[in-house]
Parts: sequence; structure tokens; C-alpha cells
Amino acid sequence: MYAIQAGEQPILKVDFIFDSGEFWQKQSLAASATLNLLSEGSSRFTAEQIAEQIDYYGSYVYYNTTKHNSTISVYCLEKHFEQTIQIVFDMLSAPLFLQEKINTYIAKKQQQYIIESEKVEVIAQKKFAKALFGARHPYGKSAEPSDFLNISQEVLREYHSTNLQPQNCKILIAGNYKAEHCLIFEQYFGANNWKNITERQKCNSFAMQQTAEQKQYFERPNAVQTALRIGKPIINMYNNDYAALQVLNTILGGYFGSRLMSNIREDKGYTYGIGSGIIPYKESAYFVIASQVKKEVRNEATAEVYKEINRLRRERVPHEELETVRNYMLATMARNFDGCFALSDSCKFLLEYNLTNEYYQNYWNIIHTITASDLQNIANQYLCDDSLVEVCVG
Repeated sequence: MYAIQAGEQPILKVDFIFDSGEFWQKQSLAASATLNLLSEGSSRFTAEQIAEQIDYYGSYVYYNTTKHNSTISVYCLEKHFEQTIQIVFDMLSAPLFLQEKINTYIAKKQQQYIIESEKVEVIAQKKFAKALFGARHPYGKSAEPSDFLNISQEVLREYHSTNLQPQNCKILIAGNYKAEHCLIFEQYFGANNWKNITERQKCNSFAMQQTAEQKQYFERPNAVQTALRIGKPIINMYNNDYAALQVLNTILGGYFGSRLMSNIREDKGYTYGIGSGIIPYKESAYFVIASQVKKEVRNEATAEVYKEINRLRRERVPHEELETVRNYMLATMARNFDGCFALSDSCKFLLEYNLTNEYYQNYWNIIHTITASDLQNIANQYLCDDSLVEVCVG
């Protein structure tokens, strides 16, 4: 358990961070369905009682599943801390997973999924992930509408009993934290009350398999726009070049004044918005440029993207532009520590990825000291044209 005592408002935030997520599921959608159905009834509370009491106490509970983590974030008033924690404890320790609630969840989520899956940007992202990591790897695998029909009580109970347990949970509390709150936690989540149900097995291992077909186009005759993805698997935050690569990414497409926005949106008018990012995972990461462009200018837009990438490789970033991005990134990083809950989110990132406190200090130092020559070297090392995968849908 970790605690951040900060802020004067009588509000607390508690994160239950489970080392689980999609990597640990034996069946597609098991991780997200299990987490989201925790609130649909427990040994002491019905689904309606959980919803009513959470609202009555002015609390809020948010559920999030990623490739490697499942997180329950709880916001509550200090005076209703114990009542809220009691509900969360019962949800976590004794969920019912009633078939009626499962059926309702499947019907709702499956319909939403089918509608979303028709959008060109969703199709493009699925095809892109598959091209980078392979259809069998959790980073590249996408759920199918039929997978919802395989969600059952047995699947949910098995996932819960092995993956949402104290043996793989870290708890982070932030806010106007006091000793009495620690006692309440001990009362509900102490070793004598919250116990492992099943011994956990080793996580499955998966082989990444990048496509040999680097340029892929999927036609959608009725689409007005073309969704564009260009990128590659790349280093993650455990690599010493990661912070420098983030600076380079910001220059290219990581903020509103970036080169991609200035060229393809402001100058050419090919799109309303375009950006780039680095999405980190525990075992890898990927670099992506994403946009939706007018269908008739797809080739011209992609040509301009490669032009901007090659500029970074051939030319050094001008001093004024580098200073603008440096100041923007340092200010953004400072905002990530401004306030109790922002500080909590930054700490949660360290816990999720097993990083030390030195990570942020090193990140800050690199942003503060990086040179144009450093950035050009990084661009030539990581952003070569022949290493990029291109997926267009529209």
C-alpha cells in the first residue's frame, strides 16, 4: 500500500492496481468484462444498492483494463470513506456475476462494439496493431463480436479468482489521508480479511510477428474519409533513449503546433487533425501517426507525412523550435505533479510499470538538456522509412 498525503480538501482517491489485464486472460474480453461486472451485485449488495449508495455518498468508481493492468479508481468524500470502502471491498472479494447481469452486459456491449467497428478509424487501428505485433499477440489481437457470446459465469469467476486478488494488487491512496483511514483499510483489506482464492500461475508468453506487407490499403466504398496509421514497434520507457524519442515525437506531431499539424492541417488543409504518439507497453511500445484525411488526397497526405519524418533525419531542429517544444514539455510535466490527484496519477504510472522515482528526474533532465544534434541522431536511428508500416482504410 502506498499513500500520498496532500491537499486540504476532504476528498480521497484510492487506486487498486492489479497486475493483470489482457495478457492474463484465457479468453478474449474476460479481463474487461470481469472488472466491469464487479458492480453488478455482491454477497451483501445488489447492483441497484451498489449504484444507489455510491451516488448517495457522493463517490465515484472508475474501471479500466489495459494490456497489463486492471485498475479500480475510487473517489470519495473523507466523511464517507469507510462506507465507500466497505462497498468496494464486497465487490472485490465476493462478486456474484449473476447470469441476468451478464446477459444485459453482453447485449449492450456487443451492440456498441458492432457500431464502433464500422468506423474507419477503428478498423485502421485494429489492422495497424495486427500488422505491428501479429494477430495472436495481445498487442495485436482484436476482439470479435462473437467473443461476447463466450462470456460466462465460469469465465468471469475463473479470471476473478486468479487475477483480481491481493497477491497481485497494489493500493495507492491520495488526498487528505489520516491514520484512521489506514485502520479502515486494515479492517477490510488486511491479510485476515482479503485472502487469495487461487494460486496464480505464470503469465502466458507470446511471440511478436510484424507483417512483411508494409503498405496496406483497405477500401471502404461508402467512406467519406480515409483513416491513416503510419508507425512501427519501438522502444519503451525502460530504454535510455525513450525521453529523447518523446521530444522528437512532440516536434513531429505531439502538440498543436507540431510539424504535422502545421503542414497537413494548416498549410495543405488535408485534415482537421493529425498527430503522433508513442504508446508504451511493458514488453514493447509502438510509434504511430494517426489522422483522417480527405479520401481523394490520401496519397498526397501520406507523402507529406514521410516528408516531415525525413526532414527530422536530414536537418537539425532550429533553436527556436526546440526551445518552444522544450518549454512546452517541461510545463506539461510540471502540471502532471500539480495537485494531489495529478501527483497520484504520476505515481500510479510508476507502480503499473515497476519504475523507480528516478524515472521522472531522468526524463526531466533529458528534456532540459537535449540538443538538436541529439534529436537528429535519434531520428536516424528510429525513424527510417523502410521500418515504417502504413495502413489506410477508407
